[in-house]
Order: sequence, then C-alpha cells, then structure tokens
Amino acid sequence: MMQRTLLIVFFLLGFLGTTCAQKGVTTFGLQYKPIIPNRFIGTYQQDFNEAQLQSSIQQKLGHSFGGVIRHGFTKNLSFETGLNITYRNFGLNFSVPDSGYAKTSSVSVVSYEVPLSCLVYIQLSDKWFINTSLGSALTIFTSDVYKPIPIVGKESFRMEGAYQNKIQGALLANVGFEFRSRKSGYYYIGTSYHLPFAPIITMAMSYEYDGGDVVSISNVRGSYLTLDFRYFFHERPEADNQ
Repeated sequence: MMQRTLLIVFFLLGFLGTTCAQKGVTTFGLQYKPIIPNRFIGTYQQDFNEAQLQSSIQQKLGHSFGGVIRHGFTKNLSFETGLNITYRNFGLNFSVPDSGYAKTSSVSVVSYEVPLSCLVYIQLSDKWFINTSLGSALTIFTSDVYKPIPIVGKESFRMEGAYQNKIQGALLANVGFEFRSRKSGYYYIGTSYHLPFAPIITMAMSYEYDGGDVVSISNVRGSYLTLDFRYFFHERPEADNQ
C-alpha cells in the first residue's frame, strides 16, 4: 500500500510540472546515494528458518555513487542517465537454540546500474525547483556471494547467494529539491525508491555438522530507499554555444 501511494504522488507531481526544465542544456553531475534501512519501504529483514536453524538477513546502511548525465528536451521535460556502482549491505544472523550456537556476519551484494529516467520540474522561486522522475534501471550484477562462518570443530554456518540473472531491470521513482546557481552549478537533495521487477538473488542459509546439514532457501527482492545528493556542473543552453 505504501509503495502504491508513493508512485501516485510521483505521477501527480509530474502532471503538475510547469515550464521549468532546462531546454537545450546537457550537463554532467556526480551523485552519492546512501541506502537507508527502514521497515516501511524496501527489503529490511527476511527470515530463513528451517528445523533447528533460525536465521535471517537484515538490511544495513548501503551506498550507491557514480556519474549522471542530464539533457533538457523541452521547457518542462528532461532525461537522465549515467552509471552507478551500488553496494546493498546485509547483516547475517544465525542460531541453533538447541546447541546454544549463535553467530552474526555481513555480506555485500554489488551491482552496476544504468538509470533511464524522465524528469518534470515545478519552480518554487528564482533558484529553487522541485522535480519528480520516473523510469527504470538496467542492473548488472558481479560475482555470486558466499560467506562461511565457522562455529566449532566441523560445525559451521554458511550463506550462499546466486543471482536470478546477471542482468536485470528495476523501477525507479524519485522526488527532490534543486538549487541552481549560474556560477557554481546545481545542488540537489532528494529521495529515490528502487524496486526490482523480480527477486534479484536466491539465498541459502545453512547449518552444517557431522550428522548432515540444515538448509533454508528463499528469494530476496532487493528493493531499497535512498537519500540522494547530487551536484551538476553549470552548462549553457546549446543555442547559446553556437
């Protein structure tokens, strides 16, 4: 319900956009987006329980950073793309209550992302703007993940993760505020929601011992919420440069 409400807000802001985009301007920017763990949007915690094994993954503070290219097509519509590297960080929790074993660890799911988004602006003052965007992202994952966690002797916990596909897609939605200076560039702060079209990875959590092993397997969606910080270098409209 929360996800649908946010998407409706993004669409409404887009339809309210007025003549405030940067027609004929192509500019390059840098961005940093911390992934904010929360219980309302995104994958916060997922349980993997089987027989005597109790285990879970929990979203931790992650990071996404890279470059952005923006081009203004009309006075109210711009397009953004670029390249980011993203670290989804998860805490791992294992326990076997009957044996008194309990361990924690962490793992990172690393990917490269190419966003493709359309932006619409609303002008608040001479230099302040609010914008909203909706689009998709092409996500390219690196190697599968593996984390062995010894307990005692031949007993151990283990986490393994295999990606559903090395290349996947996701929905992107964003809203934020931008301050534009003709001398020093554009400064942006906002928030984004990243929702993969399908689960990104299959994870297996296991407890291994002399008599055998216990394994719990589940798919992880990998959605997340970010706080966005961007800086764009100031560029003149193409018509002015001719």
